[in-house]
Amino acid sequence: MNENLELGFEVSKLLAYNGYPADAPAFAVTWGQIAEAIAQTVLSHNLPTDTLTEETTVILADTIRRDLLEIDPLNWREVVLDRVMTCRAINPALWEPDYEPDEGPLVEQYENATRLGDDESYWVDGGESAGFFDE
Repeated sequence: MNENLELGFEVSKLLAYNGYPADAPAFAVTWGQIAEAIAQTVLSHNLPTDTLTEETTVILADTIRRDLLEIDPLNWREVVLDRVMTCRAINPALWEPDYEPDEGPLVEQYENATRLGDDESYWVDGGESAGFFDE
């Protein structure tokens, strides 16, 4: 263990002498790089650019900053990609329901059942007493 400390100290001295001080960060991402990554993600995925309002951009930046502190910052591009793609304001298609607004979940269930050939279970069985068979 002592040998490890000594060697670490020697390497640290050599690095400091050559312009790499021990207290300086070895890795940094600028907000300019993050802005470029956001723009690149929006454009490469054909997302609407008008959704990048000031409010949305600031909320997105706050989310990215928080996640970079909690997640491995070396994967910052993946963090930006994920946050842009899952942002409700930028990519609303991801958050839209799977059924038409004029329909409801029951219509969607019926349509799914008819595609599977199981539409009988979704129809009410009126029987003879319901008057469906009166002539």
